[in-house]
Amino acid sequence: MNSRLIVAGIVALTALGGCVNTGITPTSRDQVPQAVWNRVPPGTPVQEIQQGTVDGCYWYLRHGPLETVWVPVRDIESVPICT
Repeated sequence: MNSRLIVAGIVALTALGGCVNTGITPTSRDQVPQAVWNRVPPGTPVQEIQQGTVDGCYWYLRHGPLETVWVPVRDIESVPICT
């Protein structure tokens, strides 16, 4: 019985993890400064780009085979692009 409660608790906490506010606000492509676009490496799929309100970094929506997640936009040296 205790193991069922533990499993139920883990499932509940995992489900609630999807409700966390990421601090990412919608940004239209024309609102992103040209200096940011100059640092984005070619081939980075930034069709859906947003800026985080908490960290000020730019994020793009990555559509993977199993999940869709927000990933930080990084420059050629793998440094996150932030304001």
